[in-house]
Amino acid sequence: MLRIFLCLTVLCVAALQPSMVRAESRVALVVGNTAYSNAPKLANPINDANDMTAALKAAGFDVIQAVDAGKSKFDAALRGFAEKLNTADVALFYYAGHGLQVGAQNYLVPIDAKLERERDLEFEAVKLDFVLRQMEIDRDGKTTIVILDACRDNPLARNLARSMGTRSASIGRGLAAANAGLGTFISYSTQPGNVALDGDGRNSPFAKALAKHVGVKGRNLQATMIAVRKDVVAATQGKQVPWDHSAMTGDFYFMPGDAAPAAGTVSLPAAGSSADVAALQERLRKLEDDAKTRASTPAPTANGATPAQMADMMKLAELRARAANLEDLSKSLQTKLFEARRKEGQASNGTDRSERLQDSMKIQMEWTRRGLDLKKIKEEIAALEGASTVASASPAAGLPVIPKAVPQKISPNFETADNVALVGTEIRSYRASGPVSCREACEKDAACAGFQHGRKSPVMGTCTLFSKVDARREDSHWRSGLKNAAVANPASSP
Repeated sequence: MLRIFLCLTVLCVAALQPSMVRAESRVALVVGNTAYSNAPKLANPINDANDMTAALKAAGFDVIQAVDAGKSKFDAALRGFAEKLNTADVALFYYAGHGLQVGAQNYLVPIDAKLERERDLEFEAVKLDFVLRQMEIDRDGKTTIVILDACRDNPLARNLARSMGTRSASIGRGLAAANAGLGTFISYSTQPGNVALDGDGRNSPFAKALAKHVGVKGRNLQATMIAVRKDVVAATQGKQVPWDHSAMTGDFYFMPGDAAPAAGTVSLPAAGSSADVAALQERLRKLEDDAKTRASTPAPTANGATPAQMADMMKLAELRARAANLEDLSKSLQTKLFEARRKEGQASNGTDRSERLQDSMKIQMEWTRRGLDLKKIKEEIAALEGASTVASASPAAGLPVIPKAVPQKISPNFETADNVALVGTEIRSYRASGPVSCREACEKDAACAGFQHGRKSPVMGTCTLFSKVDARREDSHWRSGLKNAAVANPASSP
């Protein structure tokens, strides 16, 4: 009975489907920026835009295309797009080029942008929230799709960071997660906060996969993006994982049709197909048999990777994204610590100074914890990559490895060195009058294995005692010492 009911339901929906597809109005804006005036030229965005335009036109979209768009051209294209949105059942915006996030706000970068100062963002870049707002005005319940391949490493963001000074901590890697209104689907070429690859061929890995899968009939939007994600993960060896956020309330098909569905799914028959229930039952039986066969045979992906290898690549990409986010967080914490130290120095009385000191210590401890988290993640990454060595782990990533420190004569029980910070298990952190006082505190504490004393802002005067020292790293802000050379694996000093 259930199977007959399903078949009859399929027949009823199929009878309605052709008229719904014909009546659906679809409009898209496709932007691809390559020839930047104030940054190196990108190789693929125009090719990506051209291929996406062709794929969307084949899917029934009225496409407005803007390639190598300066600010005025970008604005004009948005205006033309906005004028068609009121009557559109489906609105899609695709962007390939440079983008950046500042203060958790995403900006798309026209080719003539300079971004020399923070206020230039409002005049020279296009705010993603503005695009989303245009696509959602008076379109309640209609489908809105935003696809962004704008997470490339952006030299303009570095220029902006130099001009912003301590506020540059608000500039994050890649793009930030955006808020989506009801009926909106947002897709990123990689995870928020991560950087995507431009690709070595004609297209970026994301655009190549997307243009390919948009043309598959009978596959809904979610299934399409899953297929895109698998292709990109395999093509980039797990370095890039497309990410999406959906607030949609129904299905959307780029290419509705009766193509063979993915395993375990049933597609709708097209108009004019047999209405014979027995024939549909036979088709359903074959689909079920096919699904069972596929489930029992874990076939390799299109790129030759097994499901287990794909799972490892997905995990590797996730870990890399988490590491990138931790590095950004460490940068932000360092800026906060500098500001906390500044306020501490401006304290007008002892009580106020004590409160500010506590704030500084909390930030300092958080900075250290994040460094240890980063170390653990990098160890997991190294294990998945099969690396023989683990990358250096510290709150400020990318610092060079240093040799074993040369002992000084300050104390026969300590091996001390300038410009060296410690990573390990903290006993406590407090303000000390000088490195000798800090070292003496460690010497008197039987549980203390090492100390570090801040010698420059924002950590000047901070004394941290360690019960266990896991690693040493070069850092001009610190002077440190090890009691009886109590460092784990001192020969490698990771």
